[in-house]
Parts: sequence; structure tokens; C-alpha cells
Amino acid sequence: MGPRKASESAPSRGQAGPAGSGSPAPASVAVINYNGRRYLEELLGSLELQTRRPLETLLVDNASRDGSAAYVEREFPWVRVLPQARNLGFSRAANLAAETARGIWLALLNTDLRLEPDWLAELVAAGETDPAVAAVSSKLRLYDRPHRLNGVGGCMNRLGYTWDRGMGEEDRGQYDESREVLFACAGAALFHRAHFREAGGFDSRFFMYHEDVDLCWRLWLRGFRVVTAPKAVAYHHLSASTREDRGLLWREILGERHNIRALLKNFQGANLVRALRDLVALRQPPRRKWAQLGNLAWNLWWLPETLRLRRRIQKERRVTDAQLKRLIVQSRHVPIPR
Repeated sequence: MGPRKASESAPSRGQAGPAGSGSPAPASVAVINYNGRRYLEELLGSLELQTRRPLETLLVDNASRDGSAAYVEREFPWVRVLPQARNLGFSRAANLAAETARGIWLALLNTDLRLEPDWLAELVAAGETDPAVAAVSSKLRLYDRPHRLNGVGGCMNRLGYTWDRGMGEEDRGQYDESREVLFACAGAALFHRAHFREAGGFDSRFFMYHEDVDLCWRLWLRGFRVVTAPKAVAYHHLSASTREDRGLLWREILGERHNIRALLKNFQGANLVRALRDLVALRQPPRRKWAQLGNLAWNLWWLPETLRLRRRIQKERRVTDAQLKRLIVQSRHVPIPR
């Protein structure tokens, strides 16, 4: 049984500028913001210059303390601000955007980005090439080293550890052909909103990190595709807020915690057993190993809920692990037992 097709028809392409002028495009844009005031002028300014304007632009403000919401309401009145009483995290905020938005497509953005003028047009064009496409990945370049890549789509190994395709490489055009990838980095990606919601959206237990891997994996299992749009270019201040607020080790540990839950939900039985066995056997420094044990304990606490989700996902599965094997790859820079 093949993937479902979009039930909505795509409106015509619009003109440059914010919502309110020209014919609407079928895409909503949602910025997920937490204390990102210092980046918003450049990001929203680059959204104003898009050659294909959004149907609407939303900003979900996660209880920022830096005046972000008031600033956007004052300086960018075409942006619809959705202020939250507390920090929902990225996953819940993005799910709220998906429920609120009206477009066929939903483009999600972190705040610490600058977009090329054709960014949205290229994403939507890639999404419309095939009714089976449910998510599209941007080409992310490093903001402070714009000729080097942050990534063009994401990769995952059989233990669920992930990395950005092409990270740190000089952009010589080696990734300029659109191709299938396991996941699209949700910090600058396009999702078919109906398929996003039917798949359950981002896991609400994932405060941040690995939510895009898990969702795109589930979209693949449902028979959809995730592709890259290499001409949709965005410049990224790499992990700016993470470095300042928590640190990269915290990001790594949180990502692994969510990785384990994604494995539990998405892998078929034999691959799940092997991945969990090898994760436990993975050699790590003592402090990092203790953190992994904490991640396993967290997943044990939430196991009844995880298993309920697993039953639903496996029941709706249309693609086997064997059919997705080509998307499970390995990098010498990412841990895996030999």
C-alpha cells in the first residue's frame, strides 16, 4: 500500500515580502524562539526578502526573558506571535505551530539563522516534486565560515547516533544534487503539515534534540520520503544558544536519552535488541557511562508509554528495516562497537 497523498491543493506562488501582499504560497513559516532577540532582526529581515512569500509567519515564543515577543510585535507586525507562559521546548512549540498554521507545508526555523532569498521557494519546489515527500532539508552553512557546511540532511548509524551530512566540509558543490536522507534538521526544514500531524508530530517527551530524527524515521516507516534541497541555503550560528546556556555535553547526553526512546519505538525486534545490547556494551569514559545509565533509567521510567507508541508505529509501518538499510550508515567519527 503506497503513501497517502496530500488532500489539499497548492495555491500559486506569491511575491517577495511578508504576508499581506501578493498571492499566498502553500507554506507557513514558524520560528521557535527562546531568548533569541539578538538574532531576530536578521532572521526576520531575510524572511521579508523571500522570493516566495509565506502564507503566514508565526513566532512561538517560549517564555523568553529578553523581550523577544514585544520586539517582534513592534518591529515586525506581519509576524503572528504566540507567547507561551513557560518554555515548552522545541518539540512542543513546533507541534503547537503545526496545529495553529494554515499552510499545506510548514517550514520550521531556529532563530540563529540568515536565509538566502530563494530558501523557501527551493524547499517548496523540492517538496512538490513527489507526493511521497513529507520533509525537506535545507543546506546549512556555518555563519562565521560561510564556505563551510553545517550539513545537508542528516545521517544515523545502527545505534541511533546521528550527525549532519558534510559537517565542517568546504562547500565545493559535492552535495548539490538532491537526494534522500534519513532526516532533515528541524532547525531549518520543511514538513508536509498533514503528514507531520498524522505521524504524531514531534515526541512531546523530547524537550529538544533528536525530535527531527525520530519524526523523519517514522515518516519513512509510513512510506514517505525525506529529501534535500541543496539550493535552499541558510547560514547558522552553530549551537550558539546551547553553548551559552547548557554546554555541548548536555546536548550530547540529552540527545542520547531521546535516541534510546526512538530506537525503542521505531526499530523492528531483532535490530532493536542488537542496538540496545551494543549501546550498553559501548566503551565510554566513566562519567559518560554513568550518564548513559541515567538515560537508560529515564527510558525505563517512561517504558510503558514508549511501548504504547511502539505498538501504534509498528502497526502503521509500511516499510521494513531492511528496506531502509541504505539510509543507516556509519562514520568513523561516530561511536559504534566493532
